[in-house]
Amino acid sequence: MHSPFGDFEQFLRNRPEGISPYTVNGYLADLKQFASWFEKTNGAPMRIRDVTPVDVRDYKDHMQTKRKFKPATINRHLASIRAYFSWATSEGYIQDQPVHVKNVQEPDMAPRSLDERAYHKLLRAVQKYGSKRDIAIIQVLRHTGLRIGELCALELSDIELLERNEGTLTVHSGKGRRYREIPLNRDVQRALKEYLEVRPQVDDPHIFIGQRKNGLTDAAVYSVVKKYARFADLEGVTPHVLRHTFGRSLVNKNVDLITVMKLMGHRRLDSTARYTQPSKQDLKFAVRRLELEEV
Repeated sequence: MHSPFGDFEQFLRNRPEGISPYTVNGYLADLKQFASWFEKTNGAPMRIRDVTPVDVRDYKDHMQTKRKFKPATINRHLASIRAYFSWATSEGYIQDQPVHVKNVQEPDMAPRSLDERAYHKLLRAVQKYGSKRDIAIIQVLRHTGLRIGELCALELSDIELLERNEGTLTVHSGKGRRYREIPLNRDVQRALKEYLEVRPQVDDPHIFIGQRKNGLTDAAVYSVVKKYARFADLEGVTPHVLRHTFGRSLVNKNVDLITVMKLMGHRRLDSTARYTQPSKQDLKFAVRRLELEEV
């Protein structure tokens, strides 16, 4: 049976600006859940032309009241559905986009990041059990804020390591094809130099090389981070959490938001301003402090 999302999947994977495989798989997973709900609700398989604004509104209500999804999860599902039907409209499969519902309002909160203690636990784990390559991957993610796809795309010509612990990393085509240069601190330079001394001598120009003697994939880098997070007994640590750790640390060090925006490769300042909001960890710590004071 032909998947109703096969052509859309090809469209996503072939977009010139490049989309992470994890993002594509996320779109498809969300759409399959919507299709399953549609069939159970309406007694017939979902077809593009059959979906109405009422269906989308009812599905949003189902996610809120029956599934009790968090606002961010609901909005992600709606974004996936919206993207699919926008594509279907542009391709002429339907005339009108049926997604007219608004997103659920989310509380203003900083994205998940690691505090210094948790990051040091992660770093100790990779230094104890990992290779020079894996140490460099963790340090680059933490101290440059690269997205996982940007890290995988790095080539040898994209880094400049100088003797006086001054260096630069260049992202040639980040999200939205945005170019940026990121200064490298001492920790990253040391980790990169030590890795490059043992890096396999292969024709592939990518900095980080896998067992097959070619550049690492997004999935491989994700697995590297999860592996050492498990060794450090840390939950929910991903490459993107390390990116957020970089952004939050800069704000905590009183770096101005314009500078942080440039380093993170954000297009809008409000994306950067999220790091000024309290995180879930901050709220938990605040409540715990009150508990300790009462004792």
